[in-house]
Amino acid sequence: MAARVTLKAVNDELAKRGHHAWLEKASGYFYFWTEDAADWIDRTVRVEKISALTLDQWVGEYLRLKKLNAKIMETTGRPARVQARAGDHRSPKRAL
Repeated sequence: MAARVTLKAVNDELAKRGHHAWLEKASGYFYFWTEDAADWIDRTVRVEKISALTLDQWVGEYLRLKKLNAKIMETTGRPARVQARAGDHRSPKRAL
């Protein structure tokens, strides 16, 4: 019998495999954040329930998004935070 899929189980599995990110729930989707995923442009998995995916599928989604974001950063040649701020029209003093 497969283990019950919970946020804690997914986050524990990510940590066990040496990844430094957390999965969180939002309204109608889930997203990865912190450390490894902090600068990602695309970090969402569009499923309503955590049980929609198995534990291995959640880790697979994390790896897919990690690869996708690395490709995005390689294509732009800029770090994600700079890319995310490119359209920011605030004064330079307030922008990070």
